[in-house]
Amino acid sequence: MAEIERAKSRFRYSISNIRAQEEHSSEEEEDEEGAKRGVVLIQATLEDIHSLYKVEDDIFELRFADSGLTSDLIHLLGDLCNEKHIVRLIFEDCELEDWSLLSKVVNQTKISHLGFHSCNVGEEGGVRISQLLSSTASITSLDLVQCRIACAGVAALGVALMQNTTLKSLNLSKNTFQTKGAVLFFRALKGGNSTLQFLSLSSTCCGSTEVVMMIVALLLRNTSLSHLNLNNTGLTDDGVTLIAESLSHNTNLSSLCMSGNGLEDGSAHEIAVTLADVNSLQHVDLSNNDLSSRGLHVLVQSSTVHNTVRRLDLTNNKISARQFVELVKLVEDLALVGVIIF
Repeated sequence: MAEIERAKSRFRYSISNIRAQEEHSSEEEEDEEGAKRGVVLIQATLEDIHSLYKVEDDIFELRFADSGLTSDLIHLLGDLCNEKHIVRLIFEDCELEDWSLLSKVVNQTKISHLGFHSCNVGEEGGVRISQLLSSTASITSLDLVQCRIACAGVAALGVALMQNTTLKSLNLSKNTFQTKGAVLFFRALKGGNSTLQFLSLSSTCCGSTEVVMMIVALLLRNTSLSHLNLNNTGLTDDGVTLIAESLSHNTNLSSLCMSGNGLEDGSAHEIAVTLADVNSLQHVDLSNNDLSSRGLHVLVQSSTVHNTVRRLDLTNNKISARQFVELVKLVEDLALVGVIIF
């Protein structure tokens, strides 16, 4: 254990350096936005909304938590959005009574980020939000995390994205749509002119072979997608092979996350070949898998060929204490700042 801690201590500077660069970049982005006012309303009432009119500045982010959104409250929210410039509107653990009214309110405002976290959106909400994407030009980012969106809802979202030209980020993590819904979503997305850049499907069924084939078809045709999150999707080594092969024909994807899928060394070899051949990938996450020391060494060696990789996350894979120390030494000897192994 002492040897592992010494190895970690020697290597800690590289990791700290990477994280410091990322934090500095994030701080610069916030400075560019200027002062950001965020308001969180828990179990919101009409009086809470009225009180926001007294706020002198615009509201960057308005977040509702654990609230029952009645028609009266949504009407008042719409008036507030017209009065103040609200960039981000987020609902957490909220019960939404009138989807039609909420869609109308959002459609009349200039909100750019709309988020639903752990809300019972269900089929009706999924379809309503899809209709919203077809009619509004302001929303560039949409989060639908753990919202019980099933087959019809996610299929409707795919159809809406065929015609939407403003949405750049979509997070569908932790939803319950099955393989059929995912296939319909990707089939629609592949056939449209989507400008989507960020797509998160973490903790969904999208690791099945049928869905992976649709993802591959998308990667072969899509010219906008740059970030794809397939963490905890049940992705297999065969699926990784198919995705890796498609990336040789894709010059846009810069970030690929495949954490928590139980991947083994076959995946490591496929990704290593891809890293050597593809210049667009800058971030690859293979943490929390079942890669052995041999697979990890192959990946580390491949990153010396692929100089554009800024972050290769290999943490929490299956290696012994001795193998871990050897891997740390290899990364140190090769001076690979972007390789993260713990």
